[in-house]
Amino acid sequence: MKKIVALCLWLSLGIALNYLIWLGPDWLEPFILPSYSVTALSLLCHGLSIGLLVALILPNLSYVALGSFAPSLLALYVFELVLLIFILSILNRRVKLRMTVLFSFALTWTVSRLVEHLVFRSIGVENVSLFLVGLALNTLLLPEVKKLLVKSSELERR
Repeated sequence: MKKIVALCLWLSLGIALNYLIWLGPDWLEPFILPSYSVTALSLLCHGLSIGLLVALILPNLSYVALGSFAPSLLALYVFELVLLIFILSILNRRVKLRMTVLFSFALTWTVSRLVEHLVFRSIGVENVSLFLVGLALNTLLLPEVKKLLVKSSELERR
């Protein structure tokens, strides 16, 4: 039951962040990286099963709720988040968390843009500078948010 509640909370956070980003200007998404952040935190705080479910369900919910991207890109977004979960789960606890986040986000984004180029014959690299800023912000903030979430869950158990 706790896993279902955790999954629902991560999915609702992901939809809420995607909605807030969708309301803003176009440059905001690569700057904030809401789907990456929520998916990564779900894995880091609740394990592989919750992280994988968030990676599989969040893009589908975002498409249904917001329609913020073309239906042909849905499989690409699911692939992108599953790849992120795969890389994070391999590197987690083997490398420092900041390096894990930096490497996994950068590799996932690069591979996703390459797949986008191969499949759709277009490549979305116009926001590389914004992605790099978002990457730096997530590298700095994600480990701190994880620490806060883990500490708060430990306090609740007492």
